[in-house]
Amino acid sequence: MKKICILAVCCLLTMAAFADGAGKKVNIVFIGNSITYGAEINHNTEAPPVRVGEMLTAEGYDVNVSNCGVSGSTTVDWLPERNSRIFQRMIGAADEFAVKDGALVFNMMLGTNDSAIDCCTGSPVAAADYINNVRKIVDYLLQRYPSAKIIVNYPLWYHPHTYNGARYLHQGLERLRTYLPQIDALCKDYKKAKPQRVFQGSRKTFKTFENTTDLFVAENSALGQGLKFYLHPNQKGAIVLARFWSESIKKCIK
Repeated sequence: MKKICILAVCCLLTMAAFADGAGKKVNIVFIGNSITYGAEINHNTEAPPVRVGEMLTAEGYDVNVSNCGVSGSTTVDWLPERNSRIFQRMIGAADEFAVKDGALVFNMMLGTNDSAIDCCTGSPVAAADYINNVRKIVDYLLQRYPSAKIIVNYPLWYHPHTYNGARYLHQGLERLRTYLPQIDALCKDYKKAKPQRVFQGSRKTFKTFENTTDLFVAENSALGQGLKFYLHPNQKGAIVLARFWSESIKKCIK
């Protein structure tokens, strides 16, 4: 009798663990830069999108994941009118997911490279231009995929010594901070205009990573003098970021 009771409890716990996700199918396209891609860690097994897939699967969801993160990319690279290879690859993945059963979700995190002084396409990008670019991307996805849901995330904090050939530094970090209230306002607008279509990712993410260097890979700064910078999440940081993303995805597909 005691063994039967223990077995019953174990079964109930297992059922509870899978209750939220049981039978739910979700297809996730990740839009981002090197942080999404998984630079400085194993892209195939440790990148944040991979961890999201693992976490949701463990909760009983039927998950398809496409990591479209591209190192060095800015919002300019993702603009629909540019129709870059980066953009075409993302659309190809989304088109494939759109015909599958389940929710189609876009998880977007861009801004790190936009903020840099002389990094990549279009950088530095002023806050007004940054959010206008994000709006163009979101509007295109809303039109092309009428049932899709889009999550717009804050970019992550990075260290003021960040200089890896491209200069981020204190000036870039301060520019990055100006993007955050723009994202707040954008998502507020969409909440009224497109309810249940566009969602804001956790506003705790930036603060969680801010000055928490043990969540990042320590890299040598081009400033020299033995200085380190912290830009890319390490294995631990990727899991923390994936946890935030997973929770946001679950909320938007409830």
